[in-house]
Amino acid sequence: MKKLFQLLLDNAAKDRKPGIVMQAADGGETVLFMYGIIYADWDISALDVAKALAGMDPKSTVRMRVNSPGGDVFEAKAIVTAMNEFRSGGGKIIAQIDALAASCMSWIVLAADEVEIAQGAFMMVHNAMGGCYGSAADLSATASLLTKVEGSIVAEYVAATGKSTAEVQAWLDAETWFDAQEAVDNGFADRIITQLSEKPDNVAAPKWNLAAYEKAPKALLAPPAAPPANEPDFEAVRAHNERRLQLFQFA
Repeated sequence: MKKLFQLLLDNAAKDRKPGIVMQAADGGETVLFMYGIIYADWDISALDVAKALAGMDPKSTVRMRVNSPGGDVFEAKAIVTAMNEFRSGGGKIIAQIDALAASCMSWIVLAADEVEIAQGAFMMVHNAMGGCYGSAADLSATASLLTKVEGSIVAEYVAATGKSTAEVQAWLDAETWFDAQEAVDNGFADRIITQLSEKPDNVAAPKWNLAAYEKAPKALLAPPAAPPANEPDFEAVRAHNERRLQLFQFA
């Protein structure tokens, strides 16, 4: 778990440009760039996505271009809710994977009407992860919550891909990485695109440090970032996550 905290810290560069940027595009589409970590206080927050979609013509088409190593599962759930509300009002969302849709970003894109993936891009699915400190009862409650979260994610993958629950669960257990053709073949994407339009200057194109993932393709691995000046305050992170978990204990 500590390795995953370090992954988030390594990728949360303080000088990063905004993770969400909108721009008009040809053909009447609005492009929504979502480049970064999914977390309320970092690059991509559910509130920012919800506000962006709420400010658009409810009957319009949005091209959601993504490049993300994942992040907070509950923040991602809120993003999916905002996407579903936009689509239920008559809007259309096309998800376009520019480079990476890993972890919870892999099922955020499945909430779109269509999914495109660039040649050379990847998707990744894995088991739900979380942390807890406390008694056996505390640990048991956290395990129960993670089981519920993972069950809902598996159901979404099954619905989107048409694969069996057993096959999807095996993918998660193995931390499975799909290249563009594999993503299409397995029902995660509708088609491969070979040419991307230009992105605006204020959208970052980071190369993620994915060392905490066990099976990340070598082509996506970047050297570990220099350690922060101060040792991460894991006690504060634990306390923050405990507060978040408490909100869902009675869900």
